[in-house]
Amino acid sequence: MSGPMYQASARTFTHNLKNLSTILRKAQKDAKSRGIEESVLMNARLAPDMFALNAQVMLACDIAKGACGRLTGNTPPVFADDNASFAELQVRIKSTQAFIRGIKTSEYAGSESREIEAENPMGVLEFSGADFLYGWALPNFYFHCAAAYDILRHNGVPLGKADWLGQVPGMTARGPIVKMFGLKQKAKPKKTPRKKAPAKKK
Repeated sequence: MSGPMYQASARTFTHNLKNLSTILRKAQKDAKSRGIEESVLMNARLAPDMFALNAQVMLACDIAKGACGRLTGNTPPVFADDNASFAELQVRIKSTQAFIRGIKTSEYAGSESREIEAENPMGVLEFSGADFLYGWALPNFYFHCAAAYDILRHNGVPLGKADWLGQVPGMTARGPIVKMFGLKQKAKPKKTPRKKAPAKKK
């Protein structure tokens, strides 16, 4: 049985990277249909001091693989930060997912108390594994995924909440929401016929 640290890290990262990949495919198709050069979207940003779309995706991947690597003691692969097309971003996402999936579930055991160090240009941050994951890695990961989604939505790509959430692992549904999320209709539980009480003898 997988523990909460594995569920909150590996499973969460791979699911949301899958959604990000789907969003990028839709954006690529939409750009082609509207005659927009890929470079226009790659360099689009929400504000002058924010990263462009391609950097947002690259950072999301780096945070995901870096977090899983730190939590389990595995060295994540290093990717060149030169992805300038949808195809190159898709390769980065797939490579990130492959690294994360290659880590055994058992390697996350005890990671909540592992001492984590995260370097940045200003210095070194220190956490317990749990504080690092829940307070640093996940919020940063979601920030960059959301920024990528928002950049594309702002530039007219027809995306919605269903694209952001995707098919949540383990989720089933009934009713109109099934079509919205592209899910399989959950069969209604069969009613067990009530047994008739035996007739009383007169």
